[in-house]
Amino acid sequence: MIGSTKIPTDWVRVTSHPHPFPLCLSQTALLVIDMQKDFCHPDGFSGSVLGADLTAAQAIIPKIQAVLDWARQRTVPIIYTRESHHPDGSDLSPSKRLRYQNAGYPVGSAGQLGRFLVQGEAGTEILDELQPAAEDWVLDKPAQSAFVGTELEEGLRSRNITHLLITGVTTQCCVLGTYRQASDLGFYALLLEDCCAAFSEAEHQAAVDVLLSEQGAVGWVSTSAELQKVN
Repeated sequence: MIGSTKIPTDWVRVTSHPHPFPLCLSQTALLVIDMQKDFCHPDGFSGSVLGADLTAAQAIIPKIQAVLDWARQRTVPIIYTRESHHPDGSDLSPSKRLRYQNAGYPVGSAGQLGRFLVQGEAGTEILDELQPAAEDWVLDKPAQSAFVGTELEEGLRSRNITHLLITGVTTQCCVLGTYRQASDLGFYALLLEDCCAAFSEAEHQAAVDVLLSEQGAVGWVSTSAELQKVN
């Protein structure tokens, strides 16, 4: 019934804030957003060229590993995203090109692991510790949201996926952008805050606070420990 908030009997509640999250495992997918070397590895562009603090990004790796194991044991589909562009830049919008130039890290800049955010370069590869399995879906995305310029929505709909567990980096940028669009598209989205990171704690917390605002109208936030209580 339109407007009903009743949770079906085959769903379970995950402890989350500001309200419990209604989870349907049979219709759930796990999103691992942009855990790629240029964002999370010391030799990647963010660490070696920009001098970003990767402490938080490194700290969430074992948390995500545990959630990946949990998901695989329950045959929950896993989707990895990589922010990246075609080598010729044909999928790089003028707006994004200018924004990243203004920020001091133009797309295609040279780094220790190749050109920044260019497909086929070592820096766009997923971290070795989080390597996808053969059955996982690896999705290259040209925007911050994983839904822009990709087949993500179509793929989820075709698999009858209605619920998304969201992890990755950076919390205030690609993670939040993906979360907000997922919600607007009608997906139930749960942010696992201890499986997300930014280059500063203030930026991470600001993004979490956005989802906790408006008394639950924006979203749900939980932790990997709470999720793993679900059988």
